[in-house]
Amino acid sequence: MEDSRWEQSHRPLIARIAGALGIAFVVITLLPGNLGGLLFDNVSTQQILDWVKHNGTAITLDGFIGGLTASMVAVFAVLLVAVMAGRGLFARLTVASAAAFMAINWAHAGVSFALADAGQRLDADAGIVALFSLTKAMTFADGFVFGLAVLAVSLLAMRSHALPTLIVWLGLVVGSYHLVALPIQLAINGSASGVTGPISVVTSLLWILATSAILLVKPVWGDQRISARAAAS
Repeated sequence: MEDSRWEQSHRPLIARIAGALGIAFVVITLLPGNLGGLLFDNVSTQQILDWVKHNGTAITLDGFIGGLTASMVAVFAVLLVAVMAGRGLFARLTVASAAAFMAINWAHAGVSFALADAGQRLDADAGIVALFSLTKAMTFADGFVFGLAVLAVSLLAMRSHALPTLIVWLGLVVGSYHLVALPIQLAINGSASGVTGPISVVTSLLWILATSAILLVKPVWGDQRISARAAAS
């Protein structure tokens, strides 16, 4: 109860922290130097081996940044639940999905660390290629739980009126798309890699950026007493 009262009285502050965190995530994601390009290029085994053996530090750093940014997204989602005074099924679903998203990406970071370590070992060629493939495959493993979190928090916002209607509908569209993106890609070419991946990245950045900007400009929307009762019902 004490935590709930603190959240009620500091909701504008929580909203602005969420907004700043979301903007920071977008900025970090768009910074140059991302190593993802090679993962999705059509490269030979020898090119993979040469690249890994000469880019161990960059691969490790890239893995850490991936885990860090996933943690930022997870905290962003949890803060949104607090802003909406969220209770019930949608709030729990948002938190659980955000936690799963963060866990998947830290596991992905661990695989990247292992890939960099294997690159420094003699006669580890088969292991390097296997870890490279695993690193690539895990890139597609977090889209479903991200979509579930966005969809749940958007439904929570719709019920609590804590975000503008346009942002709520954007979230519903983005969340729904992430739920079906991987099945659609598998139906297209039988692979997790394809056109739906870049679309997922762009739409997720768009939703986080738009939501964050709104929270920074106007952190409190509507009558918060009504919002809190609606979210708790």
